[in-house]
Amino acid sequence: MIKPQVPLASREELIDDMALPFLDIAEKLEACRLNGADAQSWKAILETNLFLWRFISNFLPKHFDDAVTPETDELLRRISDFMVKVGVALEEGPDQDPKLIQHVIQLNMNMCDQILAMRAQQPGGEAG
Repeated sequence: MIKPQVPLASREELIDDMALPFLDIAEKLEACRLNGADAQSWKAILETNLFLWRFISNFLPKHFDDAVTPETDELLRRISDFMVKVGVALEEGPDQDPKLIQHVIQLNMNMCDQILAMRAQQPGGEAG
């Protein structure tokens, strides 16, 4: 099946739209790590983080297969599964494990960077 090509400008906008939520959640997690958070806000941040990882682990391989190797696909699924465990491990609040929060923040920042790096790739896998 041949996929229709997404115009480059639309592709770049989509890439920005996929990357920004990872940066936003990383910033919110950092703020909670430093300042604490009420239970409802904390739960919402963790659920949003899990949703983002679940979404991206399904969306990227289907719509950006030129930028997602089978190894990357597997890694995305493993990180997504890890985020389920993070939610359980940190359900009591940000003070429960600040180092784990730092790891999640770093994963989110790395994911943001990796998504933005897809801008340099031309559809079809050629570097541009």
